Amino acid sequence: MHLRVLLVEPDPEDLLFLEELLLEIEEHPQWHRWVHIEALAASSWMEAAAILTRESVDVVLLNPNLRDSLGVATLRRLQARAPRIPVIVVTEADDRDLATHLMREGAQDFLHKKQLDPGPLAHALRNAIERQRRLVAARAMGMCDPLTGLLNREAFLTFAERDRRLAGALHRRWLLFAGELRNISEASLVGEEQRRDLAVVGAGDFLRGIAGSTGLLARISELRFALAILDTLAEPIEIARARIETAAISQGIALGAAILEPDSPASLEALLEQAAANLAPIALAVRR
Repeated sequence: MHLRVLLVEPDPEDLLFLEELLLEIEEHPQWHRWVHIEALAASSWMEAAAILTRESVDVVLLNPNLRDSLGVATLRRLQARAPRIPVIVVTEADDRDLATHLMREGAQDFLHKKQLDPGPLAHALRNAIERQRRLVAARAMGMCDPLTGLLNREAFLTFAERDRRLAGALHRRWLLFAGELRNISEASLVGEEQRRDLAVVGAGDFLRGIAGSTGLLARISELRFALAILDTLAEPIEIARARIETAAISQGIALGAAILEPDSPASLEALLEQAAANLAPIALAVRR
């Protein structure tokens, strides 16, 4: 694999350090058979834009604070110029809030400058490219569930994996719900499609209203939803969980939860299975 990496970094010493890391990755026995790396460099947004106009690039390592563009604006400009290219944000250690914002805006990953070494950088490059491919595929197929307007399963898996990695990098907990409608009878599933669809739409609207600003919500199967919440100072996940579970019960929505702890990493698939296994086994009455 020939990998072209655009380094957008205004500090000459940091730029040289990144170039040396890429060279170490290419020469390392674990990676040299996987990839040949070609580095392109820009110290400003104008230089980066010029390169993206004339060159083919596979991934961007971005310091968002440039002399001619700052923060989120830099990422948005890059996305507008090259929407299919994955972006890994490289930040200072004290820029965690900015990194979180940039991940929410579509960056595939972020790394701290002081913690960079070849291994994590190589994994970040490969994972960012793979996730971006999945995201492009999901967009090509349509990211939204046509009935509810929520994310569909494939889009949820793509964004939830990004958020799971973000929680790990920030050393924060992450709450994942599986939600299922329990106010639909078996007869409704077979013979009353309109009533079922109205119930699904209503549940989706309700969950959208209680998901909160950090909630990632999707319809992942016929009667099942998924909701992911990142732990924040404004609303710790214990409070978010109690609020959401109480509200969901009142609407005939059974919830099962799984929590990603910073010191106990788990895959997205394992967390989804755990949340589904924890779905309340009660059968709620059918509404008339």
